Amino acid sequence: MTYVTPGGGPPGASPALAATKLHPSLDRRQLRDAIAVRRQRLAEREAELVAACERAVAYGAGRHIRVDDRATWDRAAWNRYVDAATQLEPDFMPEMLGLIREIERLERLAALPAAPQASAG
Repeated sequence: MTYVTPGGGPPGASPALAATKLHPSLDRRQLRDAIAVRRQRLAEREAELVAACERAVAYGAGRHIRVDDRATWDRAAWNRYVDAATQLEPDFMPEMLGLIREIERLERLAALPAAPQASAG
């Protein structure tokens, strides 16, 4: 198939070929660092969400409930936890889902084949 650029001139390569080329400009270390930063932020947001839900469990909990031991939670405690998670979803989920998408995108970039190194010979 022949591809023509908007200016009418011949293209450098077809879009299909461009997508399969090696990507020598991708710095694997920078990609790994970016992934690590996003995973850390995701873990922080998850911890904040869990902490907020656990505060809801603690509010109005009987003496037999220990927030740090879920085996002690009764149905009312679990209901408070789920209710809090449902109410907090709009505050947390957009950012968390965005971070997950970014991590997946960066991992796909990191998985692309590396350009062959020039041999010193």
